[in-house]
Amino acid sequence: MDEVHMVGPERAHRRPGCRWLQSTLLQDAALALAITLAEVFFFGVPLVPGTSWQQQLELVAFAVPEVIALAFRRRWPIPVFAVVLAAAIGADLLTVRTDFAFTPYFGLLLALYTVARQSHRPAALAALVLAFVPAGLDSWDTYSKQAAPGYQTPALIANIAFYLPITVAAWGVGRWTRAAAAAAEHDQRELARARQAVATERVQIARELHDIVANAVAVIVMQAETARSTAPAEPARLTDTLAGIEDLGRSAMAELRRMLRLLRTADAPVEEAAGRRGLGDLEPLLEDARRAGILIDLDVQGTPAHLDDSVDLTAYRLVQEAVTNIIKHAGSGSHAAVRITWSEVLSLEVVDDGAGRSSQVRRELSTGHGLLGLAERIALFGGELTASPYRSGFRVTATLPLAPARTAS
Repeated sequence: MDEVHMVGPERAHRRPGCRWLQSTLLQDAALALAITLAEVFFFGVPLVPGTSWQQQLELVAFAVPEVIALAFRRRWPIPVFAVVLAAAIGADLLTVRTDFAFTPYFGLLLALYTVARQSHRPAALAALVLAFVPAGLDSWDTYSKQAAPGYQTPALIANIAFYLPITVAAWGVGRWTRAAAAAAEHDQRELARARQAVATERVQIARELHDIVANAVAVIVMQAETARSTAPAEPARLTDTLAGIEDLGRSAMAELRRMLRLLRTADAPVEEAAGRRGLGDLEPLLEDARRAGILIDLDVQGTPAHLDDSVDLTAYRLVQEAVTNIIKHAGSGSHAAVRITWSEVLSLEVVDDGAGRSSQVRRELSTGHGLLGLAERIALFGGELTASPYRSGFRVTATLPLAPARTAS
């Protein structure tokens, strides 16, 4: 439940104000004002007796543009640095040539930090070099005008000891925070990539488990149902059906063991769990369907072309899923056909007439993920899948490029 509804209308009325106080622009403006006020009293003498109103106005003329510029430092770091640098150099030059006393530097440090934080290395290095210009002017003013005779050199060394470390520190902190932010962003991308890889791997595992286990179990159940219904009249057929169930169970267990072994191997791709199944292995699959009571034919047209193992497996899985659905939903006694056409693309069609006997276990045998997994497999290779009712039955068609290019990894 949203927090506004839980704490009442008084809290709800305060929330817009809180968001206003959290504005980045407002925060930057407050920081700019605080820093500028600090440097006005640290580097200038606005309230010292003898300071004329003209000098105070000149001080304000240099401070106000700095405050306004620093409020937008995150949005335009380089232009803001240029404005603050110009104000600092102008104030320093006026201080060197006249009795005006204001050598601002704190605002320039903030602008320098922002450029180092948000800009590439060449711009950051240029800003670092330029930041020493007003520092040099103030040091020269101290050396030539303010230091007592005989103390010019110690005063110059003191100025260098003040400006050099704080300038390098401001620049260095900016570069360090930029590197830290880049590292955090890189870690976030790597984490997102790892999560996507895990999600993709989970989908692949789900597809393989469905193809290996769900289809085999469905065919076994339907063959057992057919055997039970025909056993009294055809004892010989019962033996043949039970032998088929045994072979199918052994085959499913072998595939499952292969998949589990590969899943325990870190560098092995999930696709290897399926072995090397392809369109050349359709006959045992169709024979299993015939044992379940499906009258099914295979029609191949055109000249078969070489397929990559992954595409060959995808084509096999499509026929496997479509035939298994015929066994589950059309039932024993239905007529079906598998048509494979080789041309510029590989075309697959599996169609049935839906004329089989009804079964009470069909709904229980369906996982609801078969066609979804097929669509994901085929889309991976740039193919298309269509599944829809056809006359009194159902039809599944697909096309696969003969020279596929994966669209995902």
